[in-house]
Amino acid sequence: MLSFSQPLDSKGYEKITKNAEIEETEFADNKIKSQSIGKMFEDILDENGKRKVSLSLRLYWFWRDIKWLFYDVKYGIRNHIKWSKTMKKIRPWEGFDGLIHVMVTHLKDYIETEEKYGHAEEDYRKNKISTAKETVDLLEKMRDPGAYIDKRREEVKLRYPDYKGLNTEYLNGGSSFSGDFIVQSKGWAGKEGGNNPRAGYFEFVNGRFELTKSPDQNETNIIILEIDRYRQDLSDAYKLANEDSDRDFERLGLLLKDNLYSWWD
Repeated sequence: MLSFSQPLDSKGYEKITKNAEIEETEFADNKIKSQSIGKMFEDILDENGKRKVSLSLRLYWFWRDIKWLFYDVKYGIRNHIKWSKTMKKIRPWEGFDGLIHVMVTHLKDYIETEEKYGHAEEDYRKNKISTAKETVDLLEKMRDPGAYIDKRREEVKLRYPDYKGLNTEYLNGGSSFSGDFIVQSKGWAGKEGGNNPRAGYFEFVNGRFELTKSPDQNETNIIILEIDRYRQDLSDAYKLANEDSDRDFERLGLLLKDNLYSWWD
């Protein structure tokens, strides 16, 4: 959506109306000196096509440049202070994460300024602020993609017991942590991780985790079925996490499309 004029609040509208009334008296019909049809700014060119610039116009441009320089220096210093923390977080190899840091910092700055000094009509102004805040919330969620998975995984884990994993150390110094097991009798009932996993009742034999005869095979079978459901629920949780992420991206795209050109004052 392209940018258009924003509806002003009553105070701003009254101020512009008063200025318009002044301009109308200054440029009344009876004060017209001449009129012509042509391209814009043709009136400041002489007969040779060179620009005619009066002393007053030169002084105005000089003073305007001084003011612009002042504001450039003012906001340059202000932005160095405001953005110092953000700049320290950005790395040249970052993709979307670096962009998120910049967008969040700028939108928070915009929201703060809009809340203090915004002069758009009240409902319009509130909508600008609320959509900008929603965008910041989405961006901060997207900053850590793993949080989507963590949230869904924790929801699954709350529905199941606290499974233990098999910790294996190797002669070359490596180690691995795998499988899901629950205490049963003197051993563990569960299922190994990885390819071709063993499932059933395990005990440690001479320091090795070995599959042995269960003291209660029905209980072991129930535990293994529960572990299979747990793993399937985890797999489904990863799919839901991906859907959550896609939904947030779609919402972010819609917010930017509908409001990006409205976030100004």
